[in-house]
Amino acid sequence: MMVTAGNPWSWILGYLVLGVTGISPSSLALPLGSSYPGAHIINGEDCTPHSQPWQAALLVDNELFCSGALVHPQWVLSAAHCLLDSYSVGLGLHSLETSQEPGSRVLEPLLSIQHPEYDNPSFANDIMLIKLKEAVPESSTIRTISVASRCPVAGEECLVSGWGRLASGGLPSRLQCVNISVVPQEVCSEVYDSLYHYSMFCAGGGQSRRDSCHGDSGGPLICNRSLQGLVSLGHIPCGQPSTPSVYTNLCKFTDWIQRTIYTS
Repeated sequence: MMVTAGNPWSWILGYLVLGVTGISPSSLALPLGSSYPGAHIINGEDCTPHSQPWQAALLVDNELFCSGALVHPQWVLSAAHCLLDSYSVGLGLHSLETSQEPGSRVLEPLLSIQHPEYDNPSFANDIMLIKLKEAVPESSTIRTISVASRCPVAGEECLVSGWGRLASGGLPSRLQCVNISVVPQEVCSEVYDSLYHYSMFCAGGGQSRRDSCHGDSGGPLICNRSLQGLVSLGHIPCGQPSTPSVYTNLCKFTDWIQRTIYTS
């Protein structure tokens, strides 16, 4: 299987959030699954191979369009705005250019369940559970990650990973990792103004310009060894010092996640 990190779903670019206070037309908010020429994990580096064994790749015709995280042997968490009619889920992948990577699996979803209060225009409650057609046994390349029960703390350092484009504009052959810090809620709400929702939190956008960006949607943000958030929204251009990216705040959804997994 040859997997390439390209996203043909340019229709997502039809959604641009206008009227965000203090944001110029050159730095509009948009979902980070979008295909955009500058798409990348900002100022990251190659992850240690299989150091993020919960990382999932959402694929159409072997092309990446979003990411996710394995939270149960048969369930993957991703962003609700990543839902498509037909796709597959890759697990145990490090390089998207490696044919038949040892220890990897590509599975079909049985169910795709968006949060019942997901709001498309505002991206509130941007979370989706994907039930795989079969449970996947854990291995050195595939492993589940626990969902954080506590909410993020401002200043906490976390790690986000994804296969978005590199800062140079090229496609990475390997999974990218970057450390970023959680931003205070009041800063997040001020930056995103009417778009901000309690189901969100912000991280990145500091002076180091480390950040997630377009193509990384649904990908995991790991804080204190737990899955704290999912990549959701950001600005054009990414990685600006005053404009952090938005993550789905998973501590707000622990009950829904558990209930959905054990009743579906």
